[in-house]
This record gives sequence, structure tokens and C-alpha cells, in this order.
Amino acid sequence: MKSFRIETPSIQNWSCHGCTACCRGGMMIELSDEEKRRIEKQGWTKADGVDPATMIVAEKGHFRLGHQSDGACVFLDAAGRCRIHSRFGEPAKPRACRLYPLTLHPVAKKLVVGVRFSCPSAADNAGKPLSDQIPALRALAELVVPEGFAGFPAPAILQEAGLDWPDFMRFVSWLDKTLSSEKQPVALKLQRALHWLGAVEKAEFDQLSGREADEILGVLSQHAAAELPSAAEAPAAPTPMERLLFRTLVFTYARRDSIQDLNAGFGYRGGMLWSMLRMAGASGRVPDLIPGLKPVRFTAIERSFGPLPSSAEATLTRFFRVKIQSLHFCGRAFYGMPLIEGFQNLALLYPVIIWLARWRAAAEERSSLTDEDIQRGISLADHHHGYSPILAAPWSRRRVRLLAQRDGISKLCGTYAS
Repeated sequence: MKSFRIETPSIQNWSCHGCTACCRGGMMIELSDEEKRRIEKQGWTKADGVDPATMIVAEKGHFRLGHQSDGACVFLDAAGRCRIHSRFGEPAKPRACRLYPLTLHPVAKKLVVGVRFSCPSAADNAGKPLSDQIPALRALAELVVPEGFAGFPAPAILQEAGLDWPDFMRFVSWLDKTLSSEKQPVALKLQRALHWLGAVEKAEFDQLSGREADEILGVLSQHAAAELPSAAEAPAAPTPMERLLFRTLVFTYARRDSIQDLNAGFGYRGGMLWSMLRMAGASGRVPDLIPGLKPVRFTAIERSFGPLPSSAEATLTRFFRVKIQSLHFCGRAFYGMPLIEGFQNLALLYPVIIWLARWRAAAEERSSLTDEDIQRGISLADHHHGYSPILAAPWSRRRVRLLAQRDGISKLCGTYAS
């Protein structure tokens, strides 16, 4: 592969701390033919704690690593270590395992790096700055990024693609600027971004380029700040229909499907349908969806928990800025969606995260949110973001479109800000 530049978010740290959350999270680790052959030649036996008959599973035209009965990876030992890593070293592991939780997205002749906040260390910003890990990131890129990535076109802003990468990145830069302020709450910053993106959509400014683009986007950004000077000026509360649509989205992000669940057939699918209907109706208690979180009454979650701690606001700001800087919200990294639609999906993560954080606090009978609640909410939500095909389904995209048309996304951000 020819020489390429790697760009990392300066605000993000990460190192693996061996928590094994990724190995126990039921993730599907797909294998290439070469990885399958390599693992088969490693000589695993039942005496090693690995059943060769179940360590690799054929599924829907590809192969993946198997899982233990509790959903953990088949190669995770009792001490919480990867058997492949322990015996043969990190290079012997599948590429998906070596890459997680890092993401690499092409932008012309460079790669931008992000992280999946489903990793607790990423959510906690724990470890070395990503900028100090360029050699390791380059080695991973050589393994997973295809030749010719410099020829990938920039995503569309609205509907039709057409901008080159420098002009597309002007829009990304203005989004990042909108979210970068440390003095404003995250909900308000998201509302302002949604406001000026709405103006871009209405005026069909999706083909702006050069200095004109910066001038117009700057004016729209300033106008959004003037229109929404504080959270008190934000849109009214969401309607019952908007809340219903939102709760079905929360259900999508909150559910945890193990291999056993997915193979359980009609009974499990029927149970999930019933749980979704209960989420939509918001009557009684929240369905039992997340291990470790007891079902509580919807009213215990929907009441006010007060303003977020400043440290939690900083964590949320870092989360959204890393997603924006790494393009983990549109284009190839997010189901091929245009920038505006992708950002609407990203902004919806704010009320989802707060809802999940409130659930955790309510389950522990607390009336305010902590940093740990927010980090847990981020980790839960980001487990699916960009990786659950459900979010790309036509009906799911219509749900987001309906909320956007009604200004419901902005309303939800404001409602769950306190």
C-alpha cells in the first residue's frame, strides 16, 4: 500500500486494559478464509478448553468465531485472557479482534481514526493518546484498509454526492466547531447543529464549495447560535407520537441479542416484539432488556434528574466530537447515509444515552446522574451505532426522517437535558 497519512482525534485516549467486555459482549467476529485456515492449524483441542467442532461456525455464507454458553468468545479462558493471544501472540488473532475498538475511515489520501465507545476504556478516555500510537495504527491499516481507498468518493451532504473531499470536510469542520464549545451544554450544541443543517437542507446548499461554503456555513452557524442562545430558547416538548417513536429507537439500542437468543426462533422473536410494544406504550415497567439493569417503572426514568455534572458534559462532548472527526456517522462508516441524515441519527444518540443513564440511576434508586451513568449509557448506545443493520432498514430511516421533519430530534435533546 502506498504511503498515507493517519489523522487521530487529539481529544481521545485509549489503551486496552484487559476488561474483556469485548470478548464477553457476544460480538460476531467474522473470519476471512486465511484466518479460518490459520486458526484451524493452531491445533486446538478440548484439553486446551476449546472444542474444535464449535470454535468456528459457518453462517450465511461466511465463517465466524464460536461462542461459549454464556455468550463469551470460545477462546476466552477462565482467567479472562484470549487463548490465541496467550499462546501465539497478538498477530495471530483475527483482524477484527486486533482492530477493536478502533475505526479507520478513508478521507481522500488519509485515514481518520475513531474509537467505538462500547469499549469501557474508550468511554472513560483511559490510556495513551491516540496520536502517540501512529505506528501501531499504520500496521493495522495495512491489514484492514483496501488498496485504492484514496479513490473512494466523499459522501453526499443531502441527497446527491458531488463535492470533493476538501469541500465535504468543510461541513464536517463546521459541525465540529459547533460541538467544540466547552461553555455550552451538549444538548444545546446539538440543537444548534441541527438548526443550521436544517437551513442547508431547506435551501439546498449541499453543493457549496470553496470560500463561499465557509462564509455561508459560518453565517448559518452564527444565526443558529443567535436563534438558540440558551437551552430555554429550545423547541417545545416532544409530542406523544414523537416520544413513542423515540422509545422504539431506545429499544433498538438497549436490546442485547446473544447467539443463543438469535437461534431461539419464534419464541424469542415473539418476546422481543412484545417488549417493543411495551416500550412503545410506556406503561408499567421497562422490559428486561439489559443484563444487570433491573426493570423499573417508566415514570422513574421520565422524571427530571437535574442538570448533568460538568464532567459528564465533557464526556459527551468528546464522544460526539470523536464521532464527527472520524466520520463515524455518515458515508461508508454509517450505512452510506448522507451527512445530514447521518448527523440526525447521531444527534438522537444524546437522548438515547441519557435515557439509558437514567435507567441505571433509577435501578439504583438515585435521583441524579453520575459520570459512570453517562459512560455506561454511551457504551450501551455505541454498541449498536453503525453496526446494527436494523438502523439502516427503510422503516428505521423513516422514523428518523419523521422526527427530523417535526423538529422532534431537537425537542428530545432539550427534554432529556435535565
